[in-house]
Amino acid sequence: MSADEIKGEYPFAELAKRQHRQPRGRGRPLKGVRRDPTTVYLTEAERELLGRLQVELQRYFSVNRSELVGVAVALLSEMVNDAVAADALTSNDLDAFLAWAVDKIDFIKLENQKKDRGRSR
Repeated sequence: MSADEIKGEYPFAELAKRQHRQPRGRGRPLKGVRRDPTTVYLTEAERELLGRLQVELQRYFSVNRSELVGVAVALLSEMVNDAVAADALTSNDLDAFLAWAVDKIDFIKLENQKKDRGRSR
């Protein structure tokens, strides 16, 4: 049975096909990255920090909390990979690891300040 025969016998077949097609160029565009649902348990303080961060960044570009968590995971992964490669990761618990990460960020800020002072001279 050919497609023309099906259309003749089933007049709604073509209509059904058209209804199932997605309209192009309408609606919100899809995000570039597909995210899988997962559960993250945050303390109240962490949830508040995440909310504040989202609000601050929303002033500059559209971002949701899942994307921010993804950025945080990527940044932390890079920091850990660099430390492991340099055999500089010595943390033995979560609190020590947090202190290490904060110290690393403070060091990066200090280095950037030094670079900025060198440029202004």
